[in-house]
Amino acid sequence: MSEDTRHGAFGRSVIIVGRNTVQNRLLADTIDARTGYLCLVRPVDGVADLPTSGDALALLDIEDLPAKNIASSLQSLAARPSGGHIAVINADSTTTFAQLVNWPAVRGVFFREASRENLIKGIQGIFDGEYWLPRKMLGTHLEKIRMRRPVPLPQAAALTPKEIETLRLLVDGKSNSRIARRLSVSPHTVKTHVYNLFRKIHVHNRVQAVQWAMQNISGLDGLETDSNEC
Repeated sequence: MSEDTRHGAFGRSVIIVGRNTVQNRLLADTIDARTGYLCLVRPVDGVADLPTSGDALALLDIEDLPAKNIASSLQSLAARPSGGHIAVINADSTTTFAQLVNWPAVRGVFFREASRENLIKGIQGIFDGEYWLPRKMLGTHLEKIRMRRPVPLPQAAALTPKEIETLRLLVDGKSNSRIARRLSVSPHTVKTHVYNLFRKIHVHNRVQAVQWAMQNISGLDGLETDSNEC
C-alpha cells in the first residue's frame, strides 16, 4: 500500500507542505510515530495533488517563504474541495495576531522554536476542534488592546449573558465540547450561541470573534493559553 493511500489512526493524516528537507522528513517520521497519523511531505507547488480523503491537516512550512507566497499558498489550501484543517509551522516569533486574522482558514500557528512535544499536542488539539496559538502572540495582542480605551458598541449590549460567556470561552481557546461542559449545555446549544453571536457582531470565524471581543469588551483577563503555547 502506498503512502498516499494508507490512512493513520481515525483516518487522519498530516501533510507537511514545504521543502523536502531532511528536517521535514524527520519531522514527518516523528508525527507518524507519535500520533499514528500518516504524515507526508509535499511541495508547496503541489497543493492541488494533496490527498483528499479522510480528515487531513496541512502544515504549511513558511520558513523562508515570501509573504506573498504564504498568502497564495494558504488560499490554495483553503480552496481545496476536501477542506480539512490548516496550520503554519516555522513561523517567525514576530508573527502577529493581525497577520493571523488575514490568513484564510488557519487554525494553528507554531513558531520556529516550538518543541516537538508542543507540535504533537497542537496537532491533536486542532483535530479535536481547538485553535492552537502561541501564548506570546496572544499576550502581545492583549497588551496592545489594553492600551486602547474600549468603545461600547450596540452589538455588545445585544449579546445575551450566555453569548457573552461563550465569547469569553472562545477567547480562552476552548473548543465547542469544552464550552458545552463549562456551560452545562449541549454542543448543539453551543453552536447556536456561537452562530448568534457571530451574526450579532458581524464576524465569520473564531479568530475574528476573539479580535472583536478583545477590542470591544473590557475585563477579558486571564487567557488560558497554557495548553496552547508554542
